[in-house]
Amino acid sequence: MKKAITYIALFIGLNMAAFAEQLQSVEYPDAAVPQVLDVMPAGPSIGDMYTSEGSLRSSIGGPVVGEYFGQATLVHLNDTLTRTTRSFMVESVYPDGSIYKLNLIQTDHGLPLKEGHGHVGAIVGGTGKYSGIRGSYEYEMLAGGVAKVTNTYWLAK
Repeated sequence: MKKAITYIALFIGLNMAAFAEQLQSVEYPDAAVPQVLDVMPAGPSIGDMYTSEGSLRSSIGGPVVGEYFGQATLVHLNDTLTRTTRSFMVESVYPDGSIYKLNLIQTDHGLPLKEGHGHVGAIVGGTGKYSGIRGSYEYEMLAGGVAKVTNTYWLAK
């Protein structure tokens, strides 16, 4: 009996992260015109890179809570459907640490994200307060070129 209780206690202790509280934050990145590195041939082609940076706000037009740095690289072209696939990574920087996000997203050839675009990606790591973070984010492009990002995550205890 003692052995069974010991194993149960050990199992619960090792899996405490599974019982961690789910957290959520919402942020609104300032729209930034990306800088584009257009590799040959001209126009959308594999290897093209889009980078951007800007402020993160707590609400539309609200106070700045951090900043972001993003990079998307074109990794696949579908000329028939005029769609591209981009590898997408972002660092969200806050006063108490950073959150790192990754994804592959589909977009129209070489066009900015349009109202109604949405995708879900992975939160893959962090620093400071966010060390040990795991979870996902949901990106939504709203009217007027405003984006909303909802982070749903757990922090390792």
